[in-house]
Amino acid sequence: MKFTIKQSDKIESGLLTYLPDECSFYMEPIVYKVDIELIVNKLSLTVTNNQVVHVSGFCGYKEWIATDKNVPKYSKGILKVEHDLKHGLAYGINDEDLPVYVNSKTGWVCIGNPEKQGRAVEFISNCVAVIDDGGFVSLWLRPPSLPKV
Repeated sequence: MKFTIKQSDKIESGLLTYLPDECSFYMEPIVYKVDIELIVNKLSLTVTNNQVVHVSGFCGYKEWIATDKNVPKYSKGILKVEHDLKHGLAYGINDEDLPVYVNSKTGWVCIGNPEKQGRAVEFISNCVAVIDDGGFVSLWLRPPSLPKV
């Protein structure tokens, strides 16, 4: 699968929250039309019409690594996925779980490498993906509040 970015001022609007008692990210409204799901660690990226439109799933905060790194400069747009995958199934993006970092000062959580560069796009409110050469680098999430780490 290959990720691409389409610049757009119109991004998906969703309210991303972190539920500490469930150790998970949750987003409203829930998307019911799902073509495929892409899995990053235990987070699900919902893909509809080849566009990532929703993020949710388990992300235990006790293993988060503190960092002073911040989300890279990003633009607003659409995160597209070029694929020939069978609809209705979930597919892992990485073979192994990626490390999860948190910047407690800014409230950003990074799944992946916070130092690796690429093109960054805010594809849903407070959800930024970083890609390079079409591949997934990291996912940055900023809910309104986080548990103390």
